[in-house]
Amino acid sequence: MTAEFEQSGHAGPPPPEGPEQKSIEQALAEAMGGLSIDELLARVTNRSERAAGPLDPLRPVRGGRPKAESVNDPEAPEPPGAAEQEESPQWDRIKHGKVVAIQKDGVFVDLGGKSQGIVPLEQFRPADPDIPETPVAPGQEYDFVYTGYDEREGLVLLSRPGAVNHGGWEQLHEGDIVEAQVTGANKGGLEVKVNNIRAFMPAGQVDVKFTADLNSLAGQKVTCRIMQVDRGSKRLIVSRRVIREQEIAQLREKTWSRLATGQILPGVVSSVQPYGAFVDIGGVEGLLHVSAMSYTRVTDPGKILKPGDTIQVMVLAIDQEKQRVSLGLKQLQEDPWTGVVEAFPLGAAVKGKVTKLMDFGAFVELAPGVEGLIHVSEVANKRVGHPKEVLEIGQEVEAKVLAVEPARQRISLSIAQQQRRAAAPAAGGETPPPDGPKPVAAKKRPLKGGL
Repeated sequence: MTAEFEQSGHAGPPPPEGPEQKSIEQALAEAMGGLSIDELLARVTNRSERAAGPLDPLRPVRGGRPKAESVNDPEAPEPPGAAEQEESPQWDRIKHGKVVAIQKDGVFVDLGGKSQGIVPLEQFRPADPDIPETPVAPGQEYDFVYTGYDEREGLVLLSRPGAVNHGGWEQLHEGDIVEAQVTGANKGGLEVKVNNIRAFMPAGQVDVKFTADLNSLAGQKVTCRIMQVDRGSKRLIVSRRVIREQEIAQLREKTWSRLATGQILPGVVSSVQPYGAFVDIGGVEGLLHVSAMSYTRVTDPGKILKPGDTIQVMVLAIDQEKQRVSLGLKQLQEDPWTGVVEAFPLGAAVKGKVTKLMDFGAFVELAPGVEGLIHVSEVANKRVGHPKEVLEIGQEVEAKVLAVEPARQRISLSIAQQQRRAAAPAAGGETPPPDGPKPVAAKKRPLKGGL
C-alpha cells in the first residue's frame, strides 16, 4: 500500500498502516458484497431503470411519495396487503382539472397547485364514429380518474371517466372505467361491447338492485368498470354496479347534508308494503306510512302507489342517528276538514257510506277524508249489542248530525234520531219541533172562586 502511494506522486506522509486501515478496507469490501466498482454501478443503473419503467397505480400525485420506497423494486420484499392493493386500484379518485396544452397524443392537465397530469388524446374521441368529435382545447375543464404516477416525468396519469380506449386488448386493464354498448341480454346478464371488443356483464353486476327486465337496457351506453381481463381466452368481464354504488353514495351524502323538515321533494317509489311505501328521495329511502298517504282511509297502499311511480312528498321527521326519514303525501293535499261546519251543520240530515264497524259504533264516510261516528246506542231504535247486527260495510245510511268538532276531526251522528224524525209525519202525527230545547207550555189557571 505504501509503495503504491509513493508511485502515485502524492506528497505527504503515506496513510497509516495497521489495524485501523485494515478495518476500513474490510468494511468497504463487506459493503460491496464482493462486487467490483463496474458491477456495482451496473446494478444501480439497472435498478433505476426498473423503478422508472412500470408505473405504480398506488403512487400519489406530485408532491408526495408512498411511504414504502421499495414498491417498484422487484428485489424488495412484498409489503403486507400488496396483493389486495393490486386487485383494488384507486380507480375512484376523481379529480377536476383544466387542459393546458396538447402535444402529439397526450393532453396535459393542470390539477391545481404544483400537480400536472396527462391524459391520452384518444380518450377525448367518441366511441361511436357517427357522433361528431368535439375537439379538445386549452382552457376546457373535465373530471378525471387518477390511475397512476409517472415518476420519471413527474406527471400524474389520468383517464377520463367513461372514456373508451381506442385500442385493442393491450389497452384494457382491470379497474379501468370504460363506456360499453349493450348489444343484447340473456339469462346470465348483458352482452356488451367495449371498443368493439365483446364483453359480458353478469346480471348481479348490472345495478345495485335486481333488474328484472335486462332487455330494457339493450342499445344503451353504460359506464362500467373492468373487473377481469383474460387476453389468452379473450374474456372480458365488466360491472356497472360498482359505478352505481359510488354514484348513490355521493348522492346520499349530498341529500343528507341538505335534508330538512318541511321540505317538499320529488321521489320515486322503490317498494310498497302493507304498512306503507318506501320512497327514494335522492339516494336516501324514506318511509311513507299508510296513515300519511291520504285523508281517506287506506286499506291497501298498492291501490294508491306502485314501484317506479314519481311523486312529491313532504319531509315530516328526520332521525340522523338511525338514518330514518318519515315522509307525507296527504300533507300536500287540501285538508277536507276545512269547512265541515258549513258543510254538515248541526241537526242536518246527511247521507254516507259505512266504512268500519267497531264494538263501540260504526264509522260513516260523509265526504272524501271526512268520517262521522255513530255510537252503538244510536245505530237503531232498539237495543243493539254490536253495530254489525243492523249495519254492514259499504251500506249507505242517513243520519242526523249531533255534534261537529273540526279541531278534533270528529262528527257525531245518529241513525235512530233521524229515523224517528222521518217516521213522525208518516204516522200522521204532528211535525216534530225543530232541534233544540222544547218550549214549556204555559199552565192554565182556574178562575178565582171556581164555578
